[in-house]
Amino acid sequence: MSEYSLKFSEDPIEESRQRTIDEIHQFIRSMDGRPLAVVTLDNEQSDLWDSEGTIDYQDIYGRQIISQISDGSTETLLIRNNEGLPLALAALNSVDGWQGIGIEKRLRFEVARMFQNDETEFE
Repeated sequence: MSEYSLKFSEDPIEESRQRTIDEIHQFIRSMDGRPLAVVTLDNEQSDLWDSEGTIDYQDIYGRQIISQISDGSTETLLIRNNEGLPLALAALNSVDGWQGIGIEKRLRFEVARMFQNDETEFE
């Protein structure tokens, strides 16, 4: 019978974080060179975006924003909070329509730096 060896992670939280960063980075690369809309939420919307409760403000605001920017030329979207940190990314896919990815609070500053490295300005 074959022997199995188990590999225990030193830091499963760090590995999970890195996988998430890699996924976000891949999503950003898929947005590269495509027409981008940047939407900044106001103070109240930014607070509600991260609130937990019976109302899913991320879904509500995301759908409203997508309907407003769907103009036939915009293909990618960056939603940011009132501090300029990214909350969500979306890209238009010819088969599946708009597909998005949310940015966890703990990763927002790092993702903002990814965009700055791509010459995107944040306030």
